[in-house]
Amino acid sequence: MRFTLSSRWLFLSLALALTGTGCATEDPSNPSGDDFPLSDVDALYEGAPDDRCMSCPVDGKADEVLPSTFDLMEIQTPVRSQGSRGTCTIFATAALMESLYLAEGTIENPDFSEQFLQWSAKIELGSFPNSSGSNPSYNLRAINRFGVVEESVWPYESSEWGTSNDPMCTGDDRPTYCYTNGQPPESALMAQRFHLPAGRWINPSARSLKGHMVSTRTPVVVSGDFFYQSWNHGRSNLKTNSEYSRNGYVLAPNDADIEDSSGDRRAGHGFLLVGWDDELSVPRVDGEGNETGEMETGFFLFKNSWGTGRFGTANPHGAGYGWISYRYVQEHLTAYVSGLPDVMVPEVCNDGVDNDRNGSTDCADAACASERACMDPGDELRNDTAMPIPDNDPSGIGSVIEVAEGGTISSLAVSVDISHSYVGDLTVRLVRGDGVEAILQRRSGGSADDLVRTFDVTEFNGTDAAGTYTLAVSDHAGSDTGTLNGWSMELTRCTTDCGGTPMPREPVEGEAPLSIPDDGSVTSEASVSEGGVITAMSVEVDITHTFPYELTVRFGREGGSEFVLLTESSSSDGVHRTFDVPQFIGEDAAGTWRLTVVDGASGDTGTLDGWRLHVTTR
Repeated sequence: MRFTLSSRWLFLSLALALTGTGCATEDPSNPSGDDFPLSDVDALYEGAPDDRCMSCPVDGKADEVLPSTFDLMEIQTPVRSQGSRGTCTIFATAALMESLYLAEGTIENPDFSEQFLQWSAKIELGSFPNSSGSNPSYNLRAINRFGVVEESVWPYESSEWGTSNDPMCTGDDRPTYCYTNGQPPESALMAQRFHLPAGRWINPSARSLKGHMVSTRTPVVVSGDFFYQSWNHGRSNLKTNSEYSRNGYVLAPNDADIEDSSGDRRAGHGFLLVGWDDELSVPRVDGEGNETGEMETGFFLFKNSWGTGRFGTANPHGAGYGWISYRYVQEHLTAYVSGLPDVMVPEVCNDGVDNDRNGSTDCADAACASERACMDPGDELRNDTAMPIPDNDPSGIGSVIEVAEGGTISSLAVSVDISHSYVGDLTVRLVRGDGVEAILQRRSGGSADDLVRTFDVTEFNGTDAAGTYTLAVSDHAGSDTGTLNGWSMELTRCTTDCGGTPMPREPVEGEAPLSIPDDGSVTSEASVSEGGVITAMSVEVDITHTFPYELTVRFGREGGSEFVLLTESSSSDGVHRTFDVPQFIGEDAAGTWRLTVVDGASGDTGTLDGWRLHVTTR
């Protein structure tokens, strides 16, 4: 296959990030694309093997006959644009993650938040805090340790924060939040996170990259040096070719291009390899844009993050895709990969959400067939007698519901309707006559008005339903008052044996004490060796800190979901409390559990003095 294409100067709307990554992006202040700023490529190589892993073993079977053409288009999500931000490897890593989730098959339309990954890599992981930069290794480390949320929870913003967003977001000494576009909304911090296995560098030779793609049926993230003429970029001092750009052809750089792209102009880019074509052959050009008579043969198919408006618009695999020569990749880029996720998303049978992504929700899902609530309405018990809540009185009030019918509880939901002018004053507990207790609310919510909410209560699961249930409400500060307007319980019982009597385990101690880095994070692990179905779980946390408002505390399991326990503590000396963690009910207890404490600002320090995992299993 031969192409004879005319050369002319090309003004593409592609740019290089202002700081940090060396990722090409659009510059909104310069839409013509004729003069784009550049950035340092060093971030892309940080932590990589000195020889770019060329001495690493070649992936795949040595004697395998590889096909001449191959692609992984069936596991690609739509091409997206990084806009004017230097986030090319964030987009490439997110694209890899979405491909791996599609290959695993549980989630039909994965769409993960690049905005959240940028924040997690910088704030939770602490990498590259003083620039927009990152690289695939650090991105995968953040995904593995902390996880990311879905795009709908925190959508990507295409422009990096400037002074119109915050006066501090200017100059070379900007706070990290300028590069992350602020902090995630509370809904993102509370949302389910998705993880990947730990990643690894691989040999970037053509044989190795092909072997990996064929043997695993998964793509590869590559990143490294950027050459202007090779990419037909608008800031090239050499002639570029618009037809090459339309097809997405990226040839190995000639000597003139290497010289033009060196020194102060050195930059980089990252993207996702998703296939190849051994037979694709494109004429090479010199620094003047003239064909040299040589052919560049053999190209990887790649998914870029420059949108679909200009680059690769004529590529047969769709706008935004390109072809990059084997030689370019092998001589100038690094390669990073991960594996298929272990997706465990059980259906919750009473939340109105298709948790396991199989198209069926709650009682319509076969996983809920044995739930009593899916066979009959169960009990709904109410007490609508209004009761004033005494101001600044820890003894509070108690409102009672009697449950006469016995049977083993499989689920319990408590709906509360409280009018109050400062809900952060309130503690709300559900107490049964036999001493079983659940804390529904403990002085959270700050200055918000009213507490109208339904709580899923797991502490009573597996116990007998009959008894006297008291909703205890107390006010712990002055000046604000309120009323308990009423409350109700929706209780379901097991239709068959629940699988054994719940048994509390001995608490498991996490690794401590550990210093909490200023404007950084620390993770402590606790191992549970004996399995069993979790019926209740809580985490007891003991932290000292000079300004706890800066803290975020997260809890999860290795390779699984992670959830926020606390953000912006109002305590004066740290965090000293027990958190209920119902999200893991029904899962096996065995595994490695992680507590992560994130300090979100500089100037104050603290210590994770200790933490304990309390588990009840059957």
